[in-house]
Amino acid sequence: MTKYFILLSSGKDRPGIVDDISSLLFDKGANIEDSRMAVMGGCFSSMTLFSCKADQVEAIEKGLAGLKERGLETHLHPAEDPTLSPVQAGLPLKFEIISMDHPGIVQRVVHLLREFNVNIESLETEVTRAPHSGAPLFDLRLEAKVPAEGSIGMIKEQLTRLAGEMNLDLIFKP
Repeated sequence: MTKYFILLSSGKDRPGIVDDISSLLFDKGANIEDSRMAVMGGCFSSMTLFSCKADQVEAIEKGLAGLKERGLETHLHPAEDPTLSPVQAGLPLKFEIISMDHPGIVQRVVHLLREFNVNIESLETEVTRAPHSGAPLFDLRLEAKVPAEGSIGMIKEQLTRLAGEMNLDLIFKP
């Protein structure tokens, strides 16, 4: 029987971390299905969905000790077969926000989406420096699903209102 897990890993960034993680899973017979990995604040962090046979789980769990010896904290979380997950009916909502960085942008945006029962599927943020002034610039990229019974027009209207209040550049994506 095939089992699915999400391996959460984090530690001080260094070359070879992705090789360490993928080698462990490959050597123990697992297959990487989906992953997100990034360096943030000098730390490497990853979420890796993988599948394996039930009799391989124990060997993978034991192999995590080797990752800890190499400076990675790990957590193994049971997951479901992604092909069996019900497809949620709804309309896609994609947008990007760019602005001068200030507290509250993420919270206000996601809170508004929650009020409309919007399911966030992907959210990425990044702070960079403006080329000439060095001022902190905030960038948010979001993909979500609006419930079929929801009003995407109303949600876009409310997001536009919020962007005006908070001095945010809001760009809806197709």
